[in-house]
Amino acid sequence: MKDTDRKAYNIVQPNSFAYNPARINVGSIGYYKGVKNVIVSSLYEVFQTDNYVNDRFLWHWFKSDEFPRWIERLQEGSVRLYFYYDKLCECQLYMPSLEEQEKIASFLDALDHLITLHLRKQDKRKKGSKNT
Repeated sequence: MKDTDRKAYNIVQPNSFAYNPARINVGSIGYYKGVKNVIVSSLYEVFQTDNYVNDRFLWHWFKSDEFPRWIERLQEGSVRLYFYYDKLCECQLYMPSLEEQEKIASFLDALDHLITLHLRKQDKRKKGSKNT
């Protein structure tokens, strides 16, 4: 990355969120858990949270039904709508204690995992019934 033109890219450090402000309305947001810095287009917004925020808790909020309502309310533009970082900072959400955020995030992670397992089982059953 040392030879990369940094004007064309944003650096994404480990434990960072990145999203495309023109595509956030369709869920274009990610979280990078890696150990080395990576790059994304300069069109992306990249940020890290403060130490009072559990990233998994925030991730679940981004995937909730509430977050798109904030996007709809705060995005700006005419032909193409954008949701820049300054607008993201205007969103309001209930922030329980860090300990409570961790518990909620763990519960939602486990629930997501369970749903995924059940969907895989269902897919296997569907595939099995097609072969008979």
